[in-house]
Amino acid sequence: MEKGELSGRLRKKMVQVLVSHLMKVYGERPSGYIKLQLAKQIVTEFPLLKTSIGEGYESFYTPGSSKHPATGFLEIRLRNVRRTLSKGRGEVAAPKEKVHVTEPAQIENDLSSNELETMVSWMKSNRQPERQVRDLMKKTAPARLQELKEGDELGPVLLKYPRLMDTPGMIEQDYSMLYPDHANNLYEKWNAKSSRKVMDWAILQGSGWEKYLKLPETLTEEATILAALYVLPLVLPTGMRTNSAGKRFKSSKTDATRAFIDCQPVGTNLPQYLQRNGEEGTRKQPYILVLGDWLSPSQQFLVVEGIALPHGSTLAAIDACFKAFYVLNFEYPAACKAVWQFFQHGCYSVTRASSDVSALVRSLVTAFNAEDE
Repeated sequence: MEKGELSGRLRKKMVQVLVSHLMKVYGERPSGYIKLQLAKQIVTEFPLLKTSIGEGYESFYTPGSSKHPATGFLEIRLRNVRRTLSKGRGEVAAPKEKVHVTEPAQIENDLSSNELETMVSWMKSNRQPERQVRDLMKKTAPARLQELKEGDELGPVLLKYPRLMDTPGMIEQDYSMLYPDHANNLYEKWNAKSSRKVMDWAILQGSGWEKYLKLPETLTEEATILAALYVLPLVLPTGMRTNSAGKRFKSSKTDATRAFIDCQPVGTNLPQYLQRNGEEGTRKQPYILVLGDWLSPSQQFLVVEGIALPHGSTLAAIDACFKAFYVLNFEYPAACKAVWQFFQHGCYSVTRASSDVSALVRSLVTAFNAEDE
């Protein structure tokens, strides 16, 4: 606690004791007011446990809303205890609420229908000069983003604006129009120093991720930056998935890792890989593909709608992938949703509905953005 850190084991023990007392005094379902007051009292008595999101107590308890269930360490423990008790009594647990993601900010389209049609027609037939393509893509961005926001299918939009995928940097350009003050945040924040904070936080969680990554005894700065990226789906909560039979189950760490970054060996036949994943029908959402060893990759791609867009580094591919969620109006993949929420709050500082952000994500965001003493 001297450094403001609390190991996962000690935090769980503290929450167990608090919830046991809570249920003893107020029963199995204490009111939201009681849980909120307890969360506030915890960070008042122990200021180092405050997080940097919201008022600081939300990692212990965040009240629910019409669209989001309550969350936080206290709420999660209460649910788990109630679930255990209900199973002992033969009760059936109620289904969880569905969580919705807020859409990106709206920007105005100043083009007339004739102007837009002329620009779209020209770009369908021309890839050069690139400077003109970039300029027209920027001018047509408001109309394109509006089409996607209104629910138009992505396939027809990509056919209408093919340069979005085959001209480097167009997804990033559209994103910079939506969030001009946050476009370079990942590059500014993700370095060896901040990556070390992620690794230190991960060690406190004690989830056995070291064996999964098979890290060497010593890490260079470059390797630390990569390791901190790959550790995220191994230490943050995985989401729920639904199989073909309609049964919901918790994603494995392997599922979460592959939904975030899929590592394939050098020499992988890219067209066959993309076709196979397209046929499976499970890889539509943006993700990162890396060819080669994850510590020394030979190629990195953003994959979206069966198209692999090359990038110069793993970090660049992650940056483009995050921005693709907003530009193309995708929801985060369930398996690795917590990973992208960490980037959202910890790196990009983009505002979206956040009451469903897990307590562990809040804790990591605080550790990541903590000022050095």
